[in-house]
Amino acid sequence: GLGGEGVKMPAAVAATGATPPDMPLSGHLLTFFFTCVTDLALIPPLIVMMRFRRHFEIYVGVVMLVSAFAYNFLDAMNRGDADEKSWSLLIEEEEWHRISNVSTTTYICLLFIHLMMIEDEYVNVVLRYAAASLVLIAQVKDGFWMQETCYTIYVVVAFALSLGGRYAADGQMPVFLSSSNLLRGLVLGLAAGICFYFGLDDNADEFRFAHGLSHLFGGIALTFLWNLVPRPKRKKGDEPPLRKQQLLCD
Repeated sequence: GLGGEGVKMPAAVAATGATPPDMPLSGHLLTFFFTCVTDLALIPPLIVMMRFRRHFEIYVGVVMLVSAFAYNFLDAMNRGDADEKSWSLLIEEEEWHRISNVSTTTYICLLFIHLMMIEDEYVNVVLRYAAASLVLIAQVKDGFWMQETCYTIYVVVAFALSLGGRYAADGQMPVFLSSSNLLRGLVLGLAAGICFYFGLDDNADEFRFAHGLSHLFGGIALTFLWNLVPRPKRKKGDEPPLRKQQLLCD
């Protein structure tokens, strides 16, 4: 599955039927540091979205951060231990993993929509909810792990193609195409993808060092990519939404 499925019992131990020793505390702490601490790299993109007042994107990003931290924490604590010693946080580790998969994939689609720079807010709302709905349906169809079908990939590719189609239809190039942040974001995103791939092998990456690097590179890449769109300047007399509500109440 995505992100690995935990350390497997060695074949030699399984053949003898002996009970394998639990992972030492140092192993749990190393895994926690490599995976949970690096989840903090997902906070800066949320700050960028706050500046754009992207409330739905912030919600999805927070769900992604919380579910990823919960999953990685449980994975770090349960890794290499017997099943009867497994921890849970309200729900089981695998269930947090599923929520993380759905929210992360939705988050990527929302980034594509953000980069489309569509001025009509109604169209933006429709696209956001369509992305969330289609990703959820595709993930359920794929059994969340995409071992037999890959409908989730089709949804992501569709939104990526829509990004290119949006500018092709207008016959113009995106303003951020020459931005240095685009190159930085793409390079770091590629590095995150490579680290994520190597982190899928739990035997080669027992303490999930490569997976943690994918969090770090991915968080920094997202910060650059969410910053590609120029923020609209606030006009004189344009009060923030909360301020406007207060004035109306007064």
